[in-house]
Amino acid sequence: MGVSYRVKRNISLVLTVIGVVCIVARIWGVVMEPTSWKPWLELFGIVIITYLCFDNYRTFRRKASL
Repeated sequence: MGVSYRVKRNISLVLTVIGVVCIVARIWGVVMEPTSWKPWLELFGIVIITYLCFDNYRTFRRKASL
């Protein structure tokens, strides 16, 4: 028996919320060191990961409503 789409949707939503919190933290790192490349790279990475979690949430939301 597989995991339902509702559970996958909820997990993706939680990961998206955590990602948004991490984005705020990474923005703080960029503000503190705007000339360093490392905070910018970390910000870029977490934005991509958060977008992918949000995309999964949208996909599973559509499938769970069927």
